[in-house]
Amino acid sequence: MPKHLVTAIGLVVALGVIALGVFLVALPLYFQAVSVDAQTATVAGANTVYQAQVDNLTAQQENLDQINSDVDQLRAQIPADGQLDDVFEVVGRAAESTGVQLTAVTAGEQAVFVTRTAPEGVDGAVAGAAPAPEPTPAATDAATDTTGGTDAATPAPPAATDSRQQVDFTISATAGDMAQATAFLDALRAGPRLLSSITATTTQSGEGSVAIQISALTYLDEEG
Repeated sequence: MPKHLVTAIGLVVALGVIALGVFLVALPLYFQAVSVDAQTATVAGANTVYQAQVDNLTAQQENLDQINSDVDQLRAQIPADGQLDDVFEVVGRAAESTGVQLTAVTAGEQAVFVTRTAPEGVDGAVAGAAPAPEPTPAATDAATDTTGGTDAATPAPPAATDSRQQVDFTISATAGDMAQATAFLDALRAGPRLLSSITATTTQSGEGSVAIQISALTYLDEEG
């Protein structure tokens, strides 16, 4: 066999072995390295996101007291379940029966009950405070006796505290005319007196419709 043919065959065999090594060893290792690099980049990106979340939570933890205070204030603005449902129902029925379109019905924050001492005009639920009773002779003698020793006047008991709370309501509505607005106000004042101290402001537009703005109070006790 000629020498150059043997050399050619040997060269072809060597190239085949090299190609086989590339396809069976080098390429799998290369693709595995590329996959590992992609996974490393993905993990690095996820770690960056997690670190940002940790930093955000750390910053929020520093303001935890303020956040809790804000949450308590927001919770205080939410009335207890069912306590004001009857009031909203009264407003809804009054609007439905008179054809008035409600724009907004808003309940304010609960506040300590304030006793009214003057008549309420159209609502007229509370009259002026009653005059104090005249002192009895026995009480006068006990109060003025300075020689009796043991007959000192008995101190008055402490005044009872009122557990009631009051909530202010703001009602906005639109009526077709002034008669409809008046009927809506009469419907609010009729039936169960859940709303008191009702004051209303009306504004008539050029088209004849009447915008109604109402302020009122409702009262809650410890049982709602």
